[in-house]
Amino acid sequence: MILKIKEGSENYACTVVEIKNLFPIEGADRILRTNVLGNNVIVSKDAAVGDIMLYFVSGTRLNADFCKWNNLLTDKEQNLDTTKTGYISHKQFRVKAIKLKGVISDGILLPLDTHSELLKVGDTFTDIGNISICEKYVSPIARNSNPGGHKPAVNKFNRLIDNQFYLHNNTDNLRRNMHKINPSDIIGIHYKKHGTSAVFANIPTKRVLSWWEKILVIIGIKIDNIVYDIIYSSRTVIKNKSINLNSNLGFYGEDIWKVVADEIGDLIPKNWTLYGEIVGYTPSGSAVQKEYDYGCEAGKHKFYVYKVSIVNADGKVIYLTDKQIEEYCESVGLLYKDTFIYYGEAKNWNNSIYINTSNDEYWRNKFLEQLEKHYNEKDCYMCTNKVPEEGIVVRVENLYSYDAYKLKSKRFILGESDAQEKGESNLEDEN
Repeated sequence: MILKIKEGSENYACTVVEIKNLFPIEGADRILRTNVLGNNVIVSKDAAVGDIMLYFVSGTRLNADFCKWNNLLTDKEQNLDTTKTGYISHKQFRVKAIKLKGVISDGILLPLDTHSELLKVGDTFTDIGNISICEKYVSPIARNSNPGGHKPAVNKFNRLIDNQFYLHNNTDNLRRNMHKINPSDIIGIHYKKHGTSAVFANIPTKRVLSWWEKILVIIGIKIDNIVYDIIYSSRTVIKNKSINLNSNLGFYGEDIWKVVADEIGDLIPKNWTLYGEIVGYTPSGSAVQKEYDYGCEAGKHKFYVYKVSIVNADGKVIYLTDKQIEEYCESVGLLYKDTFIYYGEAKNWNNSIYINTSNDEYWRNKFLEQLEKHYNEKDCYMCTNKVPEEGIVVRVENLYSYDAYKLKSKRFILGESDAQEKGESNLEDEN
């Protein structure tokens, strides 16, 4: 049996888990709380320690047939057993975070029955063979959106050079990946901002040759057609990859990414790429993320750097350390330092945890517990509005890879799930 994980759905893959603990919930006699991959999940009072179950985190979209065959749908007429009513919407097929009796439950646990002989604890997947089980939920608005508002012109010139521009890779869930953090690792801890991702690179690009230069090329004369320029993107879309040959403008026109590119382009050294978060508002006054103003007035924004890479001519990528990024940003006036919380060996972030144990697994559990205690579940101190902070990002320092893990606040996860329930979209989802 082949287990697969869809690209882009790594944080929303199903995991086979064993129930290792159960806790009573005050004022509830039909439900219990358990902890799975660092998340609280509400289960039936019939659950028992040692049960093997399938765990789906909130924000996961389940396969429609999977829901039907497991009688999970709220419309019982669509379930295999029409006498049973589930808790998954037959319109969205989405796993949502809920709050019951003061407990925020992040995801669902399903008994492992029919596949018990094929799957084992620790298996993670979105697909079994060619059968899709789950994937990341994407709102219908984001799925159907057309970044830029109109289709690119047909007559366009692609000026990108292979292996010079890289979109930001997904940030994995820390709760799922604590096993990758070691006490001796050099880490950086950063306050996570709820905005929209942006990438800005000062890299070599191809330029459009004039008619006479094209003639010279035809007769064998070498023409230098490479020029450095600022290429910028959202999380998934390179905005100025192409030049419209029928116009002097890129086919996307002006947007918040272009605005920031114009502001910071001159600060980026050649062959450097800056990754960051735009927060606040677009020039027209629309919120980048609803209610998260980060102290910006309507129509104003801030750009925070969180990663810097350098790419050589062969496409080899290296990454600046957190302290190097801090030094660079301070020297050119870019925002970074005020949300940079800690830098050093992981075990030294809270000495008492490491001193009291030589068991790395115990240390990891306490490390995660203390991170959540110190940095999660409070209001966002950067915002004028009273909104929950998104969480933090823990980066493990490596020269040739950027290994970073996000730890979202449970309050934020609940709000994110509520927004999905309402069908709300945002600038990040649509780009």
